[in-house]
Amino acid sequence: MTKLIDSPDNALALKLLRSEKIFSTLFQLSPVGMAVVDANTGKFLEVNDSILKSTGYAKQEFINLSYWDITPREYEAQEQQQLKDLEATGRFGPNQKEYIRKDGTKYPISISGVALTDIDGKQVVLGIIEDITKQKAYEHKLEHFALYDPLTNLPNRRLLSENLQKSLAQCKRNKKLLALLMLDLDKFKPVNDTFGHCIGDKLLIEIAQRIKGIIHREVDTVARLGGDEFVIILPQISQTEDAIKLAEKICNALNQPFCIEKNNITISASIGIAMFPAHGNNEKTLMKNADSAMYKAKKNPEYSFMLFED
Repeated sequence: MTKLIDSPDNALALKLLRSEKIFSTLFQLSPVGMAVVDANTGKFLEVNDSILKSTGYAKQEFINLSYWDITPREYEAQEQQQLKDLEATGRFGPNQKEYIRKDGTKYPISISGVALTDIDGKQVVLGIIEDITKQKAYEHKLEHFALYDPLTNLPNRRLLSENLQKSLAQCKRNKKLLALLMLDLDKFKPVNDTFGHCIGDKLLIEIAQRIKGIIHREVDTVARLGGDEFVIILPQISQTEDAIKLAEKICNALNQPFCIEKNNITISASIGIAMFPAHGNNEKTLMKNADSAMYKAKKNPEYSFMLFED
């Protein structure tokens, strides 16, 4: 082995060699994906194991790919902006997009880049590519919890409000009717008192499934306000009779016995109906009037449902 003569130039060369080895080690062992790309041609010059693991390619396969082999075309505008950012500032990102795996499936990434000059004087871009599949799944889970009832998986009060406002806007534009049904279970408390809250929760899940089995249109919404209260939005209907027939169908379905852990449970429901535009043209008024009609039905044993009356 040739021994380096102790000189300023050789000392600098030794530092560069050590720096290159350190960078190479960090590059290869990084849990985050890293790639070196030729700034002029866009050709991959080097990639680390993390990218290969995420994409499913062998190293030589990946090196021979073009950038668009792993990048969906819908991100073309973003790619153009990244090139502009590199030219203007020497860096871009972090941006979120997707990569295409070897098997054709896509996965989400966060990507950043910085312009560098390698030891040979070539202009390159160092890309930091993080697989954010778990992060996106967690974000989706949080978003779901924010909009859906954790017990029945029905839309909660927040999503109900959003859907009702959108449905009202559509019905106003199309000059169509909308029905809002407020449903409250009768004698649900004795179920909890007699069989326990675990059975009561399972009963609520079964009730939600029965109601959903009757509501078939994609534009309709079945939501749980909490406790034993449910709300149904029926937009784009032609006549009030459509809402009345559906309310009757729901009440008949809920009157059928439920078998929960070998316990036969019979309940019933009271439903109040408010119509747009006859009984209100906004969320607050329709909810109030449907609730009022529902309580009238609950106080009158002869009726399972009632239409709001001024």
